[in-house]
Amino acid sequence: MLLAAIAVAAPEVAGVVWIVDLALLALLVVDALSLPRRKQLTITREGGHNLSVGTTNNFALIVRSTARRPIRVDVIESMPDELVISGLPASGWVPSRGSTRFGYQIVPKSRGAFEVGRTYVRAASLLGLWKRQIKLVIEHPLKVFPDVKALGKYALLARRNRIDLLGFRLTRGRGSDVEFDRLREYTPDDDYRRIDALASARKQKLITRQYQVSRNQNVFFVIDCGRLMASESGGLSNLDHALNATLMLSALAVDLGDNVGLLAFDQTVRTFLPVAGGPRRKTQVLHALYDLHVSEEEADFDDAFITLQKRVRQRSLVVMLTNVMDAASFELLRPHLKALTRRHLPLVLLLRDEDLFDLAESRPSSVSKFYEVGAAAELATWREHMASHLSRMGALVLDVTPSMTTPELINSYLRIKAEQLL
Repeated sequence: MLLAAIAVAAPEVAGVVWIVDLALLALLVVDALSLPRRKQLTITREGGHNLSVGTTNNFALIVRSTARRPIRVDVIESMPDELVISGLPASGWVPSRGSTRFGYQIVPKSRGAFEVGRTYVRAASLLGLWKRQIKLVIEHPLKVFPDVKALGKYALLARRNRIDLLGFRLTRGRGSDVEFDRLREYTPDDDYRRIDALASARKQKLITRQYQVSRNQNVFFVIDCGRLMASESGGLSNLDHALNATLMLSALAVDLGDNVGLLAFDQTVRTFLPVAGGPRRKTQVLHALYDLHVSEEEADFDDAFITLQKRVRQRSLVVMLTNVMDAASFELLRPHLKALTRRHLPLVLLLRDEDLFDLAESRPSSVSKFYEVGAAAELATWREHMASHLSRMGALVLDVTPSMTTPELINSYLRIKAEQLL
């Protein structure tokens, strides 16, 4: 363009401008011929198919080249909105007849089944004047589950008998002497009354009897998926916190020899898993939970509890995870819990709205703020009265913040086992 401007001012150099233009055009044509052909590049993806909600999962795109020269490439992936991607777009060189790995991370914000969209790779020509875009679909179905990585950590510590490192308190109580477990060598802190005389005489050293809590009891989860479970804490909804706690407690209950079942509901019963035990139960619970989402509708307690009373006959620890926020919802729930206590042991876990309780404890800075704090304090006080009323009805109540759902629920379960409340 500069030469063209000069040619306008000085027509005698127009011939030179034409020569330069033709040279540039020839350069463009030659550089276009250096573009790698589509078949010279292959793209594959590395990464798992089962992900955990709210956790970082590592993926990679592998670009391989059969070209005789290094190629500069740009790579990017299209993902559903529920999958937050970092590390892309990325750029780099693919060596001659070699490959380059472009790593990136995916953080799922929602559970469910997803498909990765299109993958785009742009390969530059030798001088970088052209780029060829390769667009393809690499099939890679993804299932986003509740936090199964925490479950793997629990399994490792359980094998080492150190689940206390996760914040779970191994409670000993009346249930500790219910069922015989095994014989082992006596240690100084053991109760001498548990020494087995025959085994000690046979081994020529002190042998003691070890007992365990009762097995083959039932734990049944009732999970509210209504709109009140949509509140978020720590980047996860209350429902996600409830499902993570359900997953962890169900795994622990199965390992302790108990049976597990669950029911999830909103306006209707969305998932029902009958009470059963065994190693496969963990996987069955996981697949029953991964695709549950918060509904925009109010929860229908009538339908859920009628199904529960009809299909769960044997006495069970019924763990209900919900977020009752007003008197109207509580009046719908109260008669069902009262009827439930006649056969089962209800454990109601109420998920707190942390913002509400923080506001109730804050100091008002203005008249309008004073009314906001007063309303929050009134609602917080009402929740405390509701928890007390549930306790008087015979239910166990946990009113906890979402982040403490898992440890508090499991500690309550261990205490119930130790004290033989079932």
